[in-house]
Amino acid sequence: MRVTFPRLGTMHIFCKAIAETAGIPYLVPPKTSRKTLALGVKNSNECICLPFKVILGNFIEALQMGADTIVMVGSGPPCRLGLYDLVHKVILEDLGLQYRWLTIPPRLTWEALMKNHEETKPLRKELTLRNYLTFPYALYIGWRKMLATERLERLAMKVRARETTRGETQRNLAKALRMLDEAKGAKQISEAQREGERIIEGTGQDQGRLTLRVAIVGELYMVMDPEINRGVEQRLGELGVEVTRTSWFSTHIGRSLGLGGEQRRERLRFHQASFEYLGYDVGAECNVSVGETIIRAQEGYDGVVHLMPFACIPETTAAAILKQVSKDYHIPVLTLVLDEQDAEGRIQTLLEAFVDMLLWRKQKGLKGR
Repeated sequence: MRVTFPRLGTMHIFCKAIAETAGIPYLVPPKTSRKTLALGVKNSNECICLPFKVILGNFIEALQMGADTIVMVGSGPPCRLGLYDLVHKVILEDLGLQYRWLTIPPRLTWEALMKNHEETKPLRKELTLRNYLTFPYALYIGWRKMLATERLERLAMKVRARETTRGETQRNLAKALRMLDEAKGAKQISEAQREGERIIEGTGQDQGRLTLRVAIVGELYMVMDPEINRGVEQRLGELGVEVTRTSWFSTHIGRSLGLGGEQRRERLRFHQASFEYLGYDVGAECNVSVGETIIRAQEGYDGVVHLMPFACIPETTAAAILKQVSKDYHIPVLTLVLDEQDAEGRIQTLLEAFVDMLLWRKQKGLKGR
């Protein structure tokens, strides 16, 4: 057995920690690149969304490198993520690649548990007693690394907006994440987190710099993976923007498990706010994208960046409604529709123009009017 998983943002750090701690052989897919995307595009329908193509490219590369077991998350309608496993399986089989598959359900229902029971039958034969006994602790270590990773990323989002040397925060964040990735055990994770925070806070900063507050909303893969969204979060930060986002691995996992009361209440608040324009739960992140934009406008944010992959059904609905939300709540919204054809120059130009407009509004005192 050699397990692999999608290369989504920093997810590989805690997935790797779980496998290592439990003694399960694993293979981290190569960092998402143009080659990864090319493999996904070549073997996908052109109308399918960008995350599907990137994840497919991840799997092809990993299987070609020797992985034999794929672990993939599931989802519910209308987001097509819930069908990724079915379509990915057909494509991988057509390519002649050999693999086993395990889907992690978005909700722990009896139907999902029975499906997992069937999927894991051949896998359980290859697990040892040590694997079983250490797995609960491995989950704990993975969870600790996940929270530490997100804490470092949140800190970088604040520091980056005031950095005096462009790119210094990103370099320090990368160094901090490498230290965290190499940490073994709870004690080393805590030490790596503290040292990582010290490194990021040591970035040269101009505390007098005029900064903006912008929320990033949209399809969760687009929001959380800088390789897919072409580094929108970093680009905004380096333009003097303090970025906020609510899509984090821990919040989505916690919600699926019924944990994280504060995050669930926040999401419920976004949903309730969206019902001013949407009469029901559209599904995926549509209601959250609309509702969070409304709440951020009420909180005095300078703007919102809405990220969506081309042909994403829920976010296409949200994009249309956000045009009216922007007018009603006097908050600028930039919707970026991304696909494999995107040129980084286009994204940088759009973000620079958006930030220039926000600065002009702030200097003229037009925010909220």
